[in-house]
Amino acid sequence: MNATCTKEAVMLLPREMRLVVERILLLTHLPPGAIPAVRDVVLYSAAAGLGGLALLHFRFESLRAKEPAPPQITETAPGHLLIDARGQHAWMVLPMILDALAEAAAREGAAMAAVTGVTDPEELRTACALGPRTGLSVFVSEGDCTGPATGPDAALLRTKGPVALLAAPAPGARDAVLERALRGGTAVDPALWWALHQLSNSALATDTPESRRHAGPVIVEADGRIIGRSDHDDDTDLSLLTAAHPDIPDAH
Repeated sequence: MNATCTKEAVMLLPREMRLVVERILLLTHLPPGAIPAVRDVVLYSAAAGLGGLALLHFRFESLRAKEPAPPQITETAPGHLLIDARGQHAWMVLPMILDALAEAAAREGAAMAAVTGVTDPEELRTACALGPRTGLSVFVSEGDCTGPATGPDAALLRTKGPVALLAAPAPGARDAVLERALRGGTAVDPALWWALHQLSNSALATDTPESRRHAGPVIVEADGRIIGRSDHDDDTDLSLLTAAHPDIPDAH
């Protein structure tokens, strides 16, 4: 892919965005177990028309330099949470905030979280897009938070004090943002996508003749000999092909 191929926006499906965003997050100090959750926050931010991939590219250096620090969560009253993000980016703390809101809302019938000390607080509105995925309906105190991450609403969130997220259980709610992204894709500037794609490639092993010979399930020695998978590397489970199915009569 080359950014000069087209001047029109490229339409990306979630699989493509997840692959590139996950590789980029591997370049940060995020614990590996936290990367899938944060990756999906970025995906939903892009699909909902918020900061998304453009903000990831703009913030990459600061995200890479930042050491992770879990937010401090205090329940000041039943269902009322005070969350200090400790200077972390909104994307990094949103999975934990949503988990805390889901637990409190299930227990109390509704919950509210006042979030302080967060970078790019307007991105907390991604919680509205992610809410149905966790069985929640989420709003910000200023109103429905599915709008763009620019303009007067974003400025309001940056200049005011704590951002309040309001949550209520919404079992069975449609994940409209992901449905839309799966059907129609997400529009991204081609130059931006090419830059992110190249950045993501830096998370891969260096391309050398030796690394190529050791890629995949077999090893190719320098003299051309091919070594197949050893027993301890082969986790293929063939039992599904050979075991009798309880609902299918034996052909014999």
